[in-house]
Amino acid sequence: MLFVSELLIGKHYCNNMKLKQIYNLQKDLRQIKIIQEASFDQTSKFGYQTTNGLLFGTKEWFNAIKRDIITKHTIQGIITRVYMSGHNDFPEFEMQNENGKTTWMRYGVDEAYKVGKQIEIIYVEQYYKNPINIIKPISQCVIDVKIEI
Repeated sequence: MLFVSELLIGKHYCNNMKLKQIYNLQKDLRQIKIIQEASFDQTSKFGYQTTNGLLFGTKEWFNAIKRDIITKHTIQGIITRVYMSGHNDFPEFEMQNENGKTTWMRYGVDEAYKVGKQIEIIYVEQYYKNPINIIKPISQCVIDVKIEI
């Protein structure tokens, strides 16, 4: 049996495994609505700036991603930890690949996140409307998650 570290060293991840989509932002109308409302609200510290004049989550915004006007990024690796952070109320996971470990919020089917599973995340970078001291000025906005089946 291979351990996660052996899988990473051998670079066996995401090569021939079948991945299943468990999250797609375009279908997450609730998340889009929340972020759009925060972006519009002048009194809110939250929300995103417009990108290339496009409002987050609109049909035009998604088309700009498809046409590479808004650059999408892909990260692949192995899930190494699944946990709740904050006050035990914020679902996150850790993944590892040849570049090291990164932490991400869990989206979609929570039960799909299992240690040792391969994962692929597609995201775009969005500037926060009002960055605050505790976060970076840029969000890695997840638009798609696929996990090994």
